[in-house]
Amino acid sequence: MVFLFKSIIFFLVFYSTLSTAHISFDDKNRFIMSGNRMSVNIVNDGVDAALAEVSVSWGDSKNVDYVPLVVSNPLLKIPAGGRASVNILYQGEGLPKDRESYMLLNILDVPTAPHEPNNLQIALRHRLKLLYRPPLKETLDDAMANLGWKLLGNGDQIAANNPSPYYLTLTDIEITDQNHRICGEPIEHLMISPFSSTSLEIPNCSPASLRFGIVSDAGNMRPYQAELIPDKNNLGSRM
Repeated sequence: MVFLFKSIIFFLVFYSTLSTAHISFDDKNRFIMSGNRMSVNIVNDGVDAALAEVSVSWGDSKNVDYVPLVVSNPLLKIPAGGRASVNILYQGEGLPKDRESYMLLNILDVPTAPHEPNNLQIALRHRLKLLYRPPLKETLDDAMANLGWKLLGNGDQIAANNPSPYYLTLTDIEITDQNHRICGEPIEHLMISPFSSTSLEIPNCSPASLRFGIVSDAGNMRPYQAELIPDKNNLGSRM
């Protein structure tokens, strides 16, 4: 205990100043790219200049290094209190035309070299959802309305079916039984790929209804609810 206490004191004395960058993205936590070019604004809210390294990677578990999106200026120096922008460019080939594609916008946020000695620098990596959306007949509102829920097996599983070309991000999924008791812990986050289904196991409970949120393009949560009627594809309704 004495050794740990002395180590903490040494750390606080030796590293008298922490140097961190503070960048943000105009209050955005996701980006929707619907053409061949998209601009991303990066804001430095800190008191020191920051260095931002920008890249794009696949959002799912693809074992492919090549991504058909490029960053116009992958390394940016942003002055304190200033902003900079980068363009994400798509060459027009390599991504499906009948559905969205899920990628990550990666920004490594590095503070500039400190002027004072004994200064500890901390680099932060931001990973934001980037969805490429080709021209689609169906709207995102349609996709939200058509998300279906179905009881499986003996009623201890629920399938969420997304028949749309959109990625649907669900939050705070709360399942209840016929007595309105909550079945286990709420599910904080679930993303369902286009034209796919995801099953949820609900042990020791007989699900009768659920509440959930769907994230909009702006990053806001829209509340929904649905009744779980056996042998039926149950659609949700806005709350």
